[in-house]
Amino acid sequence: MKILDIRQSEQWAQYLAFLGWQSIRTSTGINIELIPFGLGKIAKVQRPWELNPTDLQEIAQVCKNNKALFVKLEPNLEQNMEVLTANGYIMPAVPLTPPSTIFIELQKPQETLWNAISRSGKYSIRRAQREKATVEIYQNPAEEQLRHFHNILTATGKLKGFHVQPFADLQKKVELFRDEAYLLVAKTSKGETAGANFYLGFNKNIWFIHGGTTEVGRKGKEGYQLVWQSFDFFKKRGYEILDLEGKDDPRYPNFTGTWGGFAHFKEKFGGVSVQYPAPKARVFNPLLKKVLQFNKMAI
Repeated sequence: MKILDIRQSEQWAQYLAFLGWQSIRTSTGINIELIPFGLGKIAKVQRPWELNPTDLQEIAQVCKNNKALFVKLEPNLEQNMEVLTANGYIMPAVPLTPPSTIFIELQKPQETLWNAISRSGKYSIRRAQREKATVEIYQNPAEEQLRHFHNILTATGKLKGFHVQPFADLQKKVELFRDEAYLLVAKTSKGETAGANFYLGFNKNIWFIHGGTTEVGRKGKEGYQLVWQSFDFFKKRGYEILDLEGKDDPRYPNFTGTWGGFAHFKEKFGGVSVQYPAPKARVFNPLLKKVLQFNKMAI
């Protein structure tokens, strides 16, 4: 399944520049991101189209010109890994993005999407519908809507133990993606906010980026209706694949070991389970290369 990741969009490069990264685009449109580290820089290339030897040579030259100590590459699904090995990508690397995820093929018939949902998932959606749960949809959401969502996200992060970036981060994403930034908010029959999800679109596909649930939402089933209704909405908007952005992966227990709960929730909606190739790195600094090889360390 071919999908060009959102991290290869111009908007994402601009977002990373906002965070302090230097973004360089190759002659074939591959985003290389660099950031100062010690006496040099570190570089990353995330989910580009399949890289050929010419692409890899250009990436290496950009890294060398910018004094990068190493470059970490997270390959796309169709990448020929032997080509990477032949071009010096031999060091194991720790993922920076979810190494496994779930794709929802939105252009399938609605009945097919429904039938793929688990029995308990269907029950939860029907219950939310019986209880008159609603979903409000905001395209290019305004500051007031974003602040409300960020409060929910922050509270969820404190409860679940994950870091939530400042409001300016969320605001920047909307500023850059504009009409391909969406906020979907689940409400109870009383109009109370139960939860909300934030999405970004690129190249006819859509990514789940952030999600939060309120105390009210944790007691109900509105979150199921929120996800199910997002399928219909994004399908009608012409998007082809919804990336639910992450599930637990046994290859990386330290990175995804706490993801089992929300992965189980996502798996109830069917879809295609996807496991990306393992990240690789090419080290340019000779001393660092010897240290890593001696200690058998992943970058």
